Amino acid sequence: MSALKHILPFLFLLIAMSGQSQQVYRFSQYLQNLYILNPASAGVNDYMDLSMSYRKQWVGINNSPTTVYASLNTALGKKTRVNAKESSMRISTPTTYDQYERKSFHALGGYVANDSYGAFGITLIGASYAFHLPLSKSHTISFSPSVAYFATSFDQNKAKVEIAGDPTYASYVGQSDQSHRLDVNLSFWFYHARYFLGYSSDQLMQDRLELSNQITFSEVQAQHNLIAGYRFRIRNAFVLTPSVMARYTVDQPLGADFNLRLDYEDRIWGGMSYQTGNNLIVMAGLYVSNTLRVGYSFDYAFTTLKQYRNIGTHEVMIGLNLFNKEKVVF
Repeated sequence: MSALKHILPFLFLLIAMSGQSQQVYRFSQYLQNLYILNPASAGVNDYMDLSMSYRKQWVGINNSPTTVYASLNTALGKKTRVNAKESSMRISTPTTYDQYERKSFHALGGYVANDSYGAFGITLIGASYAFHLPLSKSHTISFSPSVAYFATSFDQNKAKVEIAGDPTYASYVGQSDQSHRLDVNLSFWFYHARYFLGYSSDQLMQDRLELSNQITFSEVQAQHNLIAGYRFRIRNAFVLTPSVMARYTVDQPLGADFNLRLDYEDRIWGGMSYQTGNNLIVMAGLYVSNTLRVGYSFDYAFTTLKQYRNIGTHEVMIGLNLFNKEKVVF
């Protein structure tokens, strides 16, 4: 018997200890890039949004998960005029804006992500379409179907077996290129200048996760996410945004994130988040310009993992607001 069959279940059990399976990518700074959480939010901003992130989980533990992603989304045919007095966004020349002129519009988005842990890796490529329908002069709802392609990979250079020439290992190496699946998801986004409410899903097709013909894990369960938040403007210079996200997966406890974020003059921000399962997150960010924004977060898990030299999780994000003609920092 090779070490492979012992290592594989352990890896997936370890990954699931964070509160849910790594089959669904987890990021701490999703409020900086709502599209990665909810594709229906594509096109909400008045610029093309390009975001990139690097996340190193459980630093101090060998072969711990490392995740990177890049996403891009933009509106098509969007025509909106903003009333500067009502908006919670910073506008460089408010005198150029008058009342809202809201029309329905479309948005497109795409993303690519890679998750690696030890000798194993998962690559995700996805695309989405969103339709935004104004309900009033200040409320809009959007709907988005999205598709994603998952592919697993295996690096033989990082693998060690107990018995040279083990047939199970040889079979896996020869068939690992067959490990892939498709996913289809749905999401909704209801928003106003001061508050938002969204629903999104992951893994609706619920295919089995296969690493080879001989190594197959249980059926992937669909996950449902619900998020809501409100922006409080304080003395013009500050914006306080509390938000809550709930996560539901069949046969798993209901999970939730409780977030609190404070922006100062739309230039710097800081925040904290508590995730059920005893995870505490602190984060901060800076709007370098109307085009460039950066963010950093540190996660610490108050779980049994801390006894394994776990010194937390680090995440860095960089965002570019391309074609930002109206000079809005969100």
